[in-house]
Amino acid sequence: MNLRGNPTNRRPNGRLCAFVLRACLLIVPSTSCFAVTDLERFEPAEALAPTNFFDLRVNIRGMTPHVKQRFEYRVVDNANVIQSRGFIVPLGGPAATFFVQGAVPKQNGPFRFDFFADNDNSGAYDPRPDTRLDHSWRLPLDDKALDDVGAYVITFDHNTSFTNLNTPTPPTEFGKPALVHLRRMEAFQGRRVEVRVGDASTKRVVAMYRVPVITTPEVEVLVPGMIEADVTYNVEIYTDDGISTPTSVQAFRFTQPANQAGLEATFNGANPTETPGAVPVFDALSP
Repeated sequence: MNLRGNPTNRRPNGRLCAFVLRACLLIVPSTSCFAVTDLERFEPAEALAPTNFFDLRVNIRGMTPHVKQRFEYRVVDNANVIQSRGFIVPLGGPAATFFVQGAVPKQNGPFRFDFFADNDNSGAYDPRPDTRLDHSWRLPLDDKALDDVGAYVITFDHNTSFTNLNTPTPPTEFGKPALVHLRRMEAFQGRRVEVRVGDASTKRVVAMYRVPVITTPEVEVLVPGMIEADVTYNVEIYTDDGISTPTSVQAFRFTQPANQAGLEATFNGANPTETPGAVPVFDALSP
């Protein structure tokens, strides 16, 4: 029997089927396909702030009367609490520059920058007006001091417009001391050494201590009042030839938790890895 004349028994046309299939796909809604192709519903998440702290860069000039004296700075918040603190012992020259990562929190402002030279060599701050006592200054950390990348920049030229840093009341130390014993530092003598102690989770430096030129194999690094119990800190030992050339920088870092007494560690310059967890690092920021 010849079936070619019976339309119900003809072989389906391939092109027709493909056309019908595409039409069905366009007409019949598909929840899963719609969820994939409707990309406009997915808006990018708002970027998180990279840090809750401002960096601080300080340039001091004309400090000729204080070259052989200890220099100290303090970042103090609106509640009169010291948030970052550092020493240069001795100042070492009429000019100095230093950088402190995350020194200024973004809350509880306004902040101020207090600093002094230990003019009477007492080892502590002694307010004026007696000319034998310390020379001290205070500058605001306001929006005028912020640069284009969001860091506070202080440039100070020596003058005799002194401020009593204990007014209205002496600032508060919220924590315990950071004490780092530098031992067997013969290989680093003649070099600049800077010890930085920062919160390991935020990279915020709370304590800094610099020796412009190390002349002895042992140095006691002490920064009072800046260590919070049960917080883990990065301790960074930074050294260079005084001008921070790429070939002269040597730096080491280790992590250590603080206890109720503060933070105490020993760094062996002859064998740095003797300090638990200490490793050479190449991302240390220049002063």
